[in-house]
Amino acid sequence: MYSTLVCSFLLCLLLFPTRSFADEAGTEEKMGFSVESIIPENQVDRTKTYFYLSVMPEQTQTIQVKLKSLQEAPVTVQINIHDAVSSSIGAIDYAQEKPKLDQSLTDPITKVVRMKDDVKEVTLKNKEEKVVDFEITPPKTPFAGVKLGSLRFLRKNETADKQTSGLIPQYARVIAVMLTEDEEPFNQGAELHLKRVGLQLSNGRKVIAARIQNDQPKVLQEMTIQGSVRRKGEKKSLAKQKLENFSVAPNSNFDFEIPLGLEPFEAGTYIFTGKAEGDGRTWQWTKEFTIGKEHADKINEETAYKVVIPNWVPWTALGLIGALAVLVSYLLSRQQKWKKEGK
Repeated sequence: MYSTLVCSFLLCLLLFPTRSFADEAGTEEKMGFSVESIIPENQVDRTKTYFYLSVMPEQTQTIQVKLKSLQEAPVTVQINIHDAVSSSIGAIDYAQEKPKLDQSLTDPITKVVRMKDDVKEVTLKNKEEKVVDFEITPPKTPFAGVKLGSLRFLRKNETADKQTSGLIPQYARVIAVMLTEDEEPFNQGAELHLKRVGLQLSNGRKVIAARIQNDQPKVLQEMTIQGSVRRKGEKKSLAKQKLENFSVAPNSNFDFEIPLGLEPFEAGTYIFTGKAEGDGRTWQWTKEFTIGKEHADKINEETAYKVVIPNWVPWTALGLIGALAVLVSYLLSRQQKWKKEGK
């Protein structure tokens, strides 16, 4: 499986990527090319270098991005268009290959924006520059708020197909694309809903996952979210989690995860209590949920992080307990003998 060194999670420092990821100079040198957006006249905020465009229904527009080779050897750049989605770590994800889109999202960026002439990749020769075109065709039906996605430029690794194992370094640049028709503030008006709560695995860890949905075409920034889980009928929390500077994409959902630690999780009925604050608003949730024994056993077995007691440990423990009992018996016997001799 190939590994992407520069992935979308680096975007947590900036809501919208402009020209590149962090460590621009070092990344450009390794990538062998640079990326620059050519800002059109209908840019809403001309101080930004990502595309934040005011559009009209069915009015097709071409936007352009300049690619420049930084090396003498040819470099091939693969071009993809992605929809922005929310992630469990609080960063908007602009680079998922096939994200599961929220049901509240209609006409996503991947349906509105396409590469002109369906070009999938561009090859740049010695220090060559090329301008690539993208066509934007807004839907016939007017939309409120914003649509958010990205243009992603990935250096093609010529040796990737020849590798059967190991990690293949990949380098990418992302330029955000945000479209609006009403030009209202893009970061005001999000609405959060708790959809469900359950036990699941996340990167090999047992977590209680609370699915939170933003069903509005608005971005939510600098949110603080926290939650806890307790067994029904008890006051003490089994686990807690709090995250700050959380960002949520428009018309998206994410799993707020509460790690459970190494101990096996027991089947039963539990209570999730959550709270989120952002955009001058507060959302609070309380939800009861039940985890069956079969599901709990399955998660406990499949987790990569668990306490495993080797077979020899119980026998060794019994041996040590037996030896300790013999030693204590011997010492008590000696003590009684010394008392008799003393008398």
